[in-house]
This record gives sequence, structure tokens and C-alpha cells, in this order.
Amino acid sequence: MKLLDCIYRIPEITEKIIENRKENFAPLIDYLGSDIGTLDEILFVGSGTSNTSAVTACRFVEEVSGISAATILPNEFLSKVSYNPRALYVFTSQSGTSTLSLECQKLVKDKGLRHVAFTANTENPMAQAVDVHVDLGCGYEEYGMRTIGYNSSVQTLMFMGMEIGLANGYLSQFRYDELITEVKKVPASHKEITEKALAWFDSNKGKLMAYESFAVYGSKANWGVALEGALKILEMAKRHLSVGYEMDDGLHGPTMGFTDKIGVIILSDGGKDDKMAMGLADFGKSEFNSAHIIGVHTRDGLDLPFEPKGGAFHALEFAATVQVLAYRLAIDYGIELVQTKDRDPNAKRYFNTHSGGL
Repeated sequence: MKLLDCIYRIPEITEKIIENRKENFAPLIDYLGSDIGTLDEILFVGSGTSNTSAVTACRFVEEVSGISAATILPNEFLSKVSYNPRALYVFTSQSGTSTLSLECQKLVKDKGLRHVAFTANTENPMAQAVDVHVDLGCGYEEYGMRTIGYNSSVQTLMFMGMEIGLANGYLSQFRYDELITEVKKVPASHKEITEKALAWFDSNKGKLMAYESFAVYGSKANWGVALEGALKILEMAKRHLSVGYEMDDGLHGPTMGFTDKIGVIILSDGGKDDKMAMGLADFGKSEFNSAHIIGVHTRDGLDLPFEPKGGAFHALEFAATVQVLAYRLAIDYGIELVQTKDRDPNAKRYFNTHSGGL
């Protein structure tokens, strides 16, 4: 079982999450009940991939539910002094054992505030402690460097917004059905994009492997993909400092540090920020020959062109490209990617924030 096999398994997981969505979200909608109309905020709490998946889904959740949504890291959440009594607090932890997320969840429950946990199964501390639990649908993932978990978290959080929007009357059944039609196009597209990403890496292998660090840029949902892509490059390849930037924010200073040793990855979704993205790409290409565009609008052979098919769910397709990039960097550098079950329990190479020992 290679980590690439996990990436190839994502389309099957995507289809199952679509199929099981109504049954999966029934407990949450029942829990919110007739008071669902009193929600005025959805606050996502999580670390690592749980956070990047929430950043990816956040604006879509607002768009389909009509409710203000935001993300916050667990340590920041515990530093807050005021908690909105009309909010829904959403905790995401694939393992259900993230230490500070568990502390946040307990705080919210003790205050009697509405909350829900998204985890991979019911046999974990968070799932057993919350008022209502929703299955992420990812099943068991063999590697700690989450790929399936990221995509399933994004998709499930997006579906949460749709189900809440449908239940509170903000989202029409017609638009809901349109969105389901869009997401059903993702599995086939994901497979195709994975193959394209592998071929793109082979075509640019020498250049991609020569970089000393990476800066990954995206906007809206693809900002979350950029953050996750940077995390995966760091986790897997183990030899790059890798940073994810929101498209506009990453223009305010970081570009002054560009050199030909920094690989700039620009996610182009064809949206309103693509003019900005192309300006960044042209600068990186002309000055340093180190910018690579992934997605809709591309320039040259350094780029990976593809047309997303998933509409509002396009981030699930873009995720395949950065996951493949991280995987191939690791494999082609000769980095051993070890399954969770094979990890040496005495090794000190990973600081375990899920042990409860902080």
C-alpha cells in the first residue's frame, strides 16, 4: 500500500460521501431542530489538516447556509474571552484525539453551547463526548500525512453547509440539486487530474526537485488548498520550507523574497482573482523562471493545465495536484513514507499533539 494508492482511493470515498449524506447529517439537523433559524455564526475549530479543510470549505458554507462562518485554531479559541451563544461550534479531528481540540470541545459543552464533531469513526474521545457526531466518511487512512482525510473533511463540511441551508430555508431545493450534480463530476475528474499531475511532475522533475522551498498561492477555497499543499510538501518531502499564501496577502512582502530557488505554485481557478494570479505568475516567470501555474489559465510548459469539472467543489480537484506534487517530491528524493502502523513508537521524529500529554 503506497500513499499514492490513498490518493487514488479518494474518488471512491467522494462517491460514498455523496450517497450517504442525508443519513449522515440527519442527527445534526435533528439536534438543531426548530432552533436552526437562531444560528448566526458557524465557527470551525481544528488544527493542521482539520484547519486547512475548514479554510477550504468556509466561504462555501456561508454561501449556501446564509450564516456567517469563520475558522479559528484551537489555541486561539481557548484564549477567547467571549463565546457567541447563537453559534454552532464545529470541531474537526480525523482521529478524534487532538488534545487542544478536545479541550475546546469540553469548554463549549460546559457552557451549554451548540456544537458538533466531525471525526473518522465513533470510537474516539471526541465522538463519544460531544452532543452530536458526524462521520467524515474517510474510513481508515493508512498514512498520517492525510490526503483522503483532507478531501473527505472538505466535502463533508461543505455538505454540512448545504444541509443547514436547506433546513433553514436559505438554500433552494433546485440549487441544492444543482450542487449535487456538480460534485458528482468530481470523482472522474479527480482521477484524470491525478494522472495529469504525475505526468506534469515527470516533465518538470529536474526543476521541481532543485527548489529549496515552495510558496503555494490560492484564493477563496484554493487558499485552503494552498495551505494544505504547503503542509503536505513539508510533511512528505522533509527537505523544504513550504508556505501557503492567500493570493492577495502573499503579494504584500513575500514576493520581495523570491529567488530562483523558491518554487512558486499558483492555483488558477478562473475566478475573480485570476488577474492577480497571472500578474504574480508573469513576475515569477520573467524574473526567476520559477513560477508554475496549476489550473485554468496557464502560460508555458512549466504549468499544469486542466479545467475543473466540479463547479463549487473544484477545490477537491485542485487538492490532487498538490498532493501528487508532495508525494512525488518525497518518492523521487528517496524519502520513506511510513504507514502509521509501522511507525517506531520510540522514535522522536514526530511531536505527538494527540497524546493528551501536552
